[in-house]
Amino acid sequence: MEEKTCPSAEKFFKKEFKKHTGIKDVRFTLAVGSGKGGVGKTTISAILALALKKAGYLVGIFDLDFYGPNINLVLGIEKKKPFIEFGKIKPVSSYNIKIISLALMISEKEPIFMRGLMASKLLQELIQKVEWGPLDFLILDLPPGTGDIFLTMLDLFNPEGFILVTTPHKLAISDAKRTLAILKENNIPVLGVVKNMSDFFEDETSFQEFLSKQRLSLLFEIPVLKELSKTENLIEVFNSSKKQKILEDIAERVLEKVFRIH
Repeated sequence: MEEKTCPSAEKFFKKEFKKHTGIKDVRFTLAVGSGKGGVGKTTISAILALALKKAGYLVGIFDLDFYGPNINLVLGIEKKKPFIEFGKIKPVSSYNIKIISLALMISEKEPIFMRGLMASKLLQELIQKVEWGPLDFLILDLPPGTGDIFLTMLDLFNPEGFILVTTPHKLAISDAKRTLAILKENNIPVLGVVKNMSDFFEDETSFQEFLSKQRLSLLFEIPVLKELSKTENLIEVFNSSKKQKILEDIAERVLEKVFRIH
C-alpha cells in the first residue's frame, strides 16, 4: 500500500525547512506566475514590489526565470553583482528592494543551458545560500509554464499567496486554467488575477467568463504602458504622481487579500 503523508505533517516539515534557509526571516512569500509566456509576469512582479515598498514594507524579488532572467532591467540595475562571503550570497539592492537574479551573476551575452533537473537543483542551492535578511514580502517572479522550477517552488516555498497574471486573450486564459488546477491541487491560495495590457483587447467576454467560472476576483489591472517603448526602467515609468497613485491602489488591494487569508 502506498504511504501518504498527512497534510499537517507536510506543512510542519516545510516550516522546519524554512527555518534553516535564507528565507527564515521572510514573513510572506508571494508567487507571481501564469501558464503563458509574454503576459508580463516580470513587469507585474516589479510593479508589485514597488507598490509594497511604497506602502512601507521590506520587499525582495527572487527572479526564478533561469532561462530568461531580466528583472534587473525593469528595476534599472546595471553593473551590480550579489556579494558573496563565506559561501553565502547577499542580494543586490535597488530602490531599497532586494533582488536576486541569474542576470546579475552572468553576462547577458552568455547563453544559459540548463535541463529541468539542473534548474531544480540550482533553485534548492540558492534557497540555502541566499541570505535575504528580514523581509515582509518576498516576491517570486516565476518562469512561463508549470515545469520543474514551478513545481520545485511549490515544494520548497509553499507560498502564502499566488498572483495569477494573464491578458484577456483566450490563449493566455487557456494556460492560466492549467496553472490554477495545479495550485488547487497543492492548496496554494490564489489572491486574485491581474489583467495585464487591459486596454489592448476589445472583446473581454472570455476573461469575464474565466473569472466567473473559476470564482476568482480581479486583483488589479494594468493598461499597456506606452512609456516602456522609451525605457524599460519601471522606476522611471512610475515616477509621476498619477502613476504613484496606481501603486498605492495596488498595495491596498494586495494587502487586503494577504491579511484576510493570513
